[in-house]
Amino acid sequence: MNKKMCALLLAAAMMLGACGTMAEGFATPAPMQMMSNPATITVQGTAQIMADPDEVSVTANASVTAATVGSAQEAMNAIVAAATQKLLELGVLDADIVTNDYGYHPRYNYDTNTVTGYEANHTLSITCRDVEMLDSVIGALTDSGFSNIYSVSYDISTRSELYQQALDLAIQRAEEKALRMAQTGGLMITGIRSIAENGGYNEGYAVSAKADGVMLRSEAAATGIRSGSVSVSAGVTVIYEASTN
Repeated sequence: MNKKMCALLLAAAMMLGACGTMAEGFATPAPMQMMSNPATITVQGTAQIMADPDEVSVTANASVTAATVGSAQEAMNAIVAAATQKLLELGVLDADIVTNDYGYHPRYNYDTNTVTGYEANHTLSITCRDVEMLDSVIGALTDSGFSNIYSVSYDISTRSELYQQALDLAIQRAEEKALRMAQTGGLMITGIRSIAENGGYNEGYAVSAKADGVMLRSEAAATGIRSGSVSVSAGVTVIYEASTN
């Protein structure tokens, strides 16, 4: 065999060896094992805390009619000033006496299509930090000229703290439910996948300011309104991861 033939055979052998090496490098990997998702248990926990109210809000409206806007305004200012003075003397804080609505509008004689006067309206919202002041506050308002008591609403000043307590209790109850469900299903809780706060609802309550259709009047007369409890509630949704025992 001549030298040229030997060289060709050697080159072919080297090429075959290189191709084999490359083929090994690009070999198809073994299929990966699929990881199964862990089981989950989704529960909701809710809690409600009841508490005695320690504050009460009153919304009242005064309405006057006069021949001119100026005279209506003057009469309204006198009513509001008298009520404010009485409320301050009772111990209501000045910052707790707030105007909710204020306005004037003409009154018409529709037969003659003429303006007969002007009506002024002023709505105040008063917050009492002592619920025992309610009777005196309503009396001060009505005796000063506020002819309508729109609402009386009880609430509690420690609402934020009570909500945190309700939230802790809601989470605890969610865990108790999840453990019970896991035990029934032959599973074991291994962790928390997610936890979300539901829309908490914090409720005061309002009572009617009229008794048998008769407006409450007179500072000396008790209103007979009795306070109850207010509620502070919280809720959560928790997804737990679980596995077989």
